[in-house]
Amino acid sequence: VDEEEARQCLFVVGSYRSNEEDYPEILNQFISEIDSVPSVRVTNISLGGIAKSGTNSMISDALRLPIRLIRNFSDVVHKKSAGNPLFVKIFMTSLVEDHYLTYSLEEQRWKWDIDNVRDISINENVAAILRNKLLRLPIKVFEALQVMSCFGVKVDQDVLSILSGSDQFDELISSLGYAIQEGMIEKRNETTYGFAHDTIQQAVYEYLPEACMKEFHFKIGMQLVRALRGFVTPESLLCNSITFLAIDQMNRACDGTDPNRLDTRIKNTLASLNLKAAERAIDLADASSALSHVRFGLQFVGDTGWSLCYEICLRLHEAACLANYLNSSPDEVLKHFEEIINHARTFEDKIKANCIMIKSSASGNIKGAINSAFIILNQLGESFPSVATPEDIQNAIASIREFHCDDPKEKILDAPELTDTK
Repeated sequence: VDEEEARQCLFVVGSYRSNEEDYPEILNQFISEIDSVPSVRVTNISLGGIAKSGTNSMISDALRLPIRLIRNFSDVVHKKSAGNPLFVKIFMTSLVEDHYLTYSLEEQRWKWDIDNVRDISINENVAAILRNKLLRLPIKVFEALQVMSCFGVKVDQDVLSILSGSDQFDELISSLGYAIQEGMIEKRNETTYGFAHDTIQQAVYEYLPEACMKEFHFKIGMQLVRALRGFVTPESLLCNSITFLAIDQMNRACDGTDPNRLDTRIKNTLASLNLKAAERAIDLADASSALSHVRFGLQFVGDTGWSLCYEICLRLHEAACLANYLNSSPDEVLKHFEEIINHARTFEDKIKANCIMIKSSASGNIKGAINSAFIILNQLGESFPSVATPEDIQNAIASIREFHCDDPKEKILDAPELTDTK
């Protein structure tokens, strides 16, 4: 590919675990549809475990012994780990902890009994071995890992610092230091903590029952929500990051539960934060995330939303209209449109919903959409003839020219955008 062609190319890399994919049929169909496009080339690369020779080299380097001395031992490890590098590391660590692999000061080398190692019964699931390792950690360290797992495979140090400022998480940073020494997590770029492998994060996160994890999410979310009140510059990058993390934690905590356990002030705050997240997602054309935030936002405002927090409720339904329009769901657009028409207090509050409804209906009924647009314009004081004659068009053009006759082209092109969003 020459330089000119390279500028016109897009290279996309996607990865998934074939043995953990929840929707294999959908994924395969998606890949097939992409592959059917003549201008798109799809290359499938299957990654398995490392070869036996790779495991031999890995263990030889770790034990600082020549391959000829560890070959039988490493072959057993390879068979039990199926060549999974993470599994090799965890299994080797467990051998040391259980004294199957020991260091001889007399011979100044690592020693093992190959028959004992061969007889060890292990579960084929890496997560099972990880859970056993986690149970050996001090309780505070394990709790710190659980807090971290609520954010995914990595989290910024600034977020952890905010959490450690509360009594509930005051030992968070020091406990994570111990986890680093144990190889469970690592510090990246001096600003981010990350799990050494996503399987570790999964094992930590799934250890506790769902109800307990929801409580973790709730405590984390509430601490982050409180922290938002202390930001002097609400539009800062860190504040925006904390906002989205806070609402994600609270949504996870409240998903499938009764939001009425929260007081009204907190519910309104969470509805407002979900609205902000939904509008941000719409700006990024992420309709799925927007709809999720709208759903939680409406859940928090509840049945009394139109009377107790009218503005938030109105904007949530507007966001729902727009997100469903982007998602090509006309029935859902109509549902939220009717909700706005039935509850909006003024005609101006209905304009945005009307505009979205006109766009949505245009794909199936262009004439009806045009007529609806004319009705709205007429209500705004802009009348149009039912049938525009050439004379009508010429008169309109002349009127516009007369209005801007003294304005240079540059002034018109550089005119500021309208600030009245209605």
